[in-house]
Parts: sequence; structure tokens; C-alpha cells
Amino acid sequence: MNEISEHTIIYTRPTEHLMFLLGGLGNALYMIFFLIQTEYILGFLFLSISIFLIYRYIQNAKPQPKFILSQDGIQVIGQSFVSWAMVHGLQIRPNIKDNEYTETFVFTNNGRIQEFPINKLSITSWQLERLLENYQERFRGSQQLEQEEL
Repeated sequence: MNEISEHTIIYTRPTEHLMFLLGGLGNALYMIFFLIQTEYILGFLFLSISIFLIYRYIQNAKPQPKFILSQDGIQVIGQSFVSWAMVHGLQIRPNIKDNEYTETFVFTNNGRIQEFPINKLSITSWQLERLLENYQERFRGSQQLEQEEL
């Protein structure tokens, strides 16, 4: 049960912005056409657009860190660390809409509701639930040890 690491970084799933890639490749075809027609200005314009769109696709395809789980608490990237003692309403909420089943990781800290669609994270709901249980159990165990020492 204690086989998990000291902290776990949960990443976003790479986004599927295929329109950037398709747009970049389409602009590359226009670039070839204009360069063959000796329209160099338009050819280089479409080359730069193509490079930009492919670059955007590559940037969006990289997984980004979303939050960090540890024995002490949770930290959403870009926000301050929150102890497990301050986290309330922690749940993985199922959503069914138009025959589509999704799950959302939800918790409240300092009155702020945090929601993360699990299908956009690089972890399954079952794995996330196991991590949360293990980290919170470690936290409760460390709290009990501190109280016994007093």
C-alpha cells in the first residue's frame, strides 16, 4: 500500500489540436504551389504560416503538469499548496450527458471549487482514487504520530 512515491505529478493529456497540423500541412501545399509558380512572396508567406501552425501543434501535443499530490496535500500548478486538512468535498464525480460518460475530479479548498475533467488528465479515475486514498492515509498517519508525540 505504501509503494507510491513521496509525491506524484499529474499531467494533462496531450491535446488533440489536429487542425493546427492539418492547417500547417495544407499551407505547405500552397507554399509549394506558389514557389513553383515563382510567386516567392506568397510562397514564403505560406511557409511561415505553415511553420507557425506546425509549431503550435507540437507545443499543444506536449503534456503539461496540472497538479501535484503528496503526503502533505495537493498543489494545483500556478496556485498555492493546500494541506489535506484544508481540502473538503474530495470526490470523483461521474457525469452522464447525451449518452456520454465522463468523470471529474472535484475538491474544495478555501471556498474555491476545483474541477478537473479526468479524460483530460494522463491518469485514470481508478489510479487517481488509489493515489488520493494512499496519500490521505499517510497524512492521517503522520498526524496521529505527531499527536502521540505530544
